[in-house]
Amino acid sequence: MAVVFDFEAGKGFHFTSTFAKRFNSKLINDRVFLPETLGEGFIQEVYLDNGLSLCLHHYTLKEEFVLRRHGTGASEVLTMKFDGRRMPVRSKKDMWESLFTIGKGYEVEFGTSNFFTEVTIPPSEKIIFIVIVITRQTLLNLLQLKKEGTEIENAIRNNPSFIFHEGMTGEMEQTLKRISMINETTKLSALLYQTRAQELIYFLFSRLFSRKEGVLFYVNQEDVKKIYLVRANILADLSTPPQLPDLARNIGMSPTKMKQLFRQIFGDSIYNYFQAERMNEAAQLLRDYSVSQVGYRIGFSNLSHFTRLFERHHQMKPKRYKDILEERLLQD
Repeated sequence: MAVVFDFEAGKGFHFTSTFAKRFNSKLINDRVFLPETLGEGFIQEVYLDNGLSLCLHHYTLKEEFVLRRHGTGASEVLTMKFDGRRMPVRSKKDMWESLFTIGKGYEVEFGTSNFFTEVTIPPSEKIIFIVIVITRQTLLNLLQLKKEGTEIENAIRNNPSFIFHEGMTGEMEQTLKRISMINETTKLSALLYQTRAQELIYFLFSRLFSRKEGVLFYVNQEDVKKIYLVRANILADLSTPPQLPDLARNIGMSPTKMKQLFRQIFGDSIYNYFQAERMNEAAQLLRDYSVSQVGYRIGFSNLSHFTRLFERHHQMKPKRYKDILEERLLQD
């Protein structure tokens, strides 16, 4: 049975001290160490002078752990979760079982803190993710936007409830790893934390500002829940293109609103998102399976079509991609 930790991140809340009290764990300089019964590793909070704070999770669990953040009702505080978890591909013996997972990991969520969120963390995997907490005004001061009036700026300044979702990039992953290796007892560690946190914010907003401009709609908890269910349904079977009428019917939302909110949260159309995730899954599967096996497994009867799409997304043919993976494996 999973271990569950419920919390409400309101004013004056400190994650590490609350966690330490709940699990009777050792707390040193805002770093709480996991009890042996739960796993090995730590959670570190860092409070910086400019109104920005970090909460770094770096551990390996012995059993499933569920973090539940309950919305506070206030939306002045914004959060950014950079999740560096990579979901493993199944072994060859499980090849014809479902290879897709709802809890993807390796993603970024940015939005107001008034949403209920739940993160399920599996055992026996190295976990690295960080939550950056920042006020609206601090973020606007940091971004120093020259061109006012963009929809994302308006959301940061005025929208009482919003959420954006992006995939992790290699640059974000490297910065996240560097943050996890900072020794908080050394001189200038606060400066290092601040520099790396701002680097993550830079990478995120470089992606967000590359999105096509469009009207941003207010979203509530129920809207977000429904749109994430759409994503879960897409990821449940990447071998079959999504049917928009069926998806809309399943969540009880009009197709138009569903498409608008999906693009707003995930930055792309439902079909484009499906194709991108399909090609990302193919790249993962090529570690263990042949090009033809991967193509057929994710729903392509025409391998030439699969090759063209893969090359469009990854800038190389799947055979070349697999060769590079095998070369790296031999080097290791």
